[in-house]
Amino acid sequence: MTTSEPQAQQPDGDDVANPAGPGPSHEAESRRASRRTVLAAAAGAIGTIGVAACSAAGDGGAAQASGAHGSATSAAAPGSTGSAPATSSGASASPTQARDAVLASAGPDIGSGPRDAPLVALTFHGAGVPARTRAVLEIARAHDAHLTVFAVGQWLQANPDLGKAILAAGHDLGNHTWSHQAMRHLSASEAEAEVSRGAAQVAAVRGSAGLLFRPSGTPTSTPVIRAAARTSGYQRCISYDVDPQDYLDPGASAVESRTLAAVRAGSIVSLHLGHEGTVAALPGILAGLRSRGLRAVTVSELLA
Repeated sequence: MTTSEPQAQQPDGDDVANPAGPGPSHEAESRRASRRTVLAAAAGAIGTIGVAACSAAGDGGAAQASGAHGSATSAAAPGSTGSAPATSSGASASPTQARDAVLASAGPDIGSGPRDAPLVALTFHGAGVPARTRAVLEIARAHDAHLTVFAVGQWLQANPDLGKAILAAGHDLGNHTWSHQAMRHLSASEAEAEVSRGAAQVAAVRGSAGLLFRPSGTPTSTPVIRAAARTSGYQRCISYDVDPQDYLDPGASAVESRTLAAVRAGSIVSLHLGHEGTVAALPGILAGLRSRGLRAVTVSELLA
C-alpha cells in the first residue's frame, strides 16, 4: 500500500498524490500477503483498534444534517465535509496483536491501495440530503459496487437509518468526526472530542466504532490528529490519490471525466454524498471503471 508523509494544508480539494507501486512480482505478492494478515487481525479486534483515514482540505459535505455547505465555528474549509470491517475466514487475534499488526505497516497515511490488483475504492464523505444517499446506494446496487462512507457524527445521529442501510448493503461505514471541524486548527483536547464523539455515534449504529476514521478538513494527518485518533483506537490515516473536486459542484460530466482521467488500479477516490452532480456522475464512473476491468470495492477489501 502507498503511504504519504504529512503535508501542509492545501487549498480546497487538493489531493494527496502517491507514486505508483511496483507491478506484480514475488515481492508484491509478499506485501499483499502481509496486508491480508494485517486486515484479518484488525477485523478480529473490531471495536478496539482501527485504521484511521484522512480526508482532503476540500471535504465537500457540510457537518449539519441538512447538508448545506460550510459549518459552525472552526469549520473545515468551504466545500468541505468506514466502515464495515473486512471479515476473515477463521482468523483470530487479540486486540494487542491486531494493534501491533496495524502499527507495523509503514507511514502515518495510506494514500492508495496496492497497484497489482484491478480494484478501486470510491470513498464518500458522509453528510447531505438523505435522498441523495439513498440514490447513491441504489446506483451502487445496480452496478454491483461496494463503497466506503465516512459519516459525520451529527449527520449519522440524525439519519441512523441511512447508516444501517449502508451496512446492510455491504458497504463500509466509518467515522468522519462529530461535527466536521477543521482539525488542523483544533487543540489536542478538541480534536480528541471530535474523534471520540464521532466514534460513539458510529458505534451506536453498527455496534462498534469500526476500523476506519477520516479526519475533517485536511488532506493528511498531523501528530495531534493521530494522537486523537489513537485515543479512539484508530491507528492509521487513509488519504486518497484521486480528487475530482465534486464539492465545488462542477457538474456531473466534469466529476465523471476527472475521476476516470486520474483513476487506476489501487486508487482511493474522494467523493461526497451531498452533491447532486456526484450522484448523477456515479453511473458513468462505475461503467467507466468496469470498461477498464476495474472493480469498485470497500477500503477494507482494497487493503486486504
